[in-house]
Amino acid sequence: MWYALGSAVDVIHALSMVAWIVGLPLLFVARRYPRLTRAYSAYAIVFIVVSQLSQYVLGECFLTTTARWFWEHPSASAAQSASREWFTVRMAKAIFDMSPSERSIVIVSEVLILLTAAGVLLSLLSRRGVRLGSEHR
Repeated sequence: MWYALGSAVDVIHALSMVAWIVGLPLLFVARRYPRLTRAYSAYAIVFIVVSQLSQYVLGECFLTTTARWFWEHPSASAAQSASREWFTVRMAKAIFDMSPSERSIVIVSEVLILLTAAGVLLSLLSRRGVRLGSEHR
């Protein structure tokens, strides 16, 4: 049971990361899909705030911590050993057969956060009819 719970948390973690990354283009085509863009914007903001808060408090994503707790539960099978690596590192190993450093993951996530922030700002400005570089009187 603990193995299944740890796996379920890892799947939720992966899907939430994929949704954040795959949805980024929506922020740059806000006029075409306004409702979807608003929903994604809210999701992206919550995703980033929760992610950064858990990084600050735990030093890693709370989902990584939760999955590890399930994997290390005393009644879990001894055959499944919990990895101390970040989920992102384990996922990259499984999918791409490569092991990025935790620092490179932080840099990529910071770039994605910057893109998200710029996209949300652009989306908000375009909905309000504000043109960058033009004056309103």
